[in-house]
Amino acid sequence: MNVYDKPLIYTLSHIVFGAVAVYYPVVLYLFIIYQLAQLILNVRVFGLHGEIRVGNNPLHTARKLAEFGFGYAAAYLFKHYKSE
Repeated sequence: MNVYDKPLIYTLSHIVFGAVAVYYPVVLYLFIIYQLAQLILNVRVFGLHGEIRVGNNPLHTARKLAEFGFGYAAAYLFKHYKSE
């Protein structure tokens, strides 16, 4: 399995965490710290599967942050257009 292979549930969880961060900003900071820690330690944590795998890189981390950013942007737009 290469570093980019991951179950869909993890992509969806990154998007959901991004959306939640619009309402609870601490999630934004914790997510960034968590992803950078995985990158620095060169590991990937699969919490739902109880696994820690060796191997991470900046491109993979950027992809996870982009998924988070997508969720954040969608929720931000929803929140602000809904209030008008």
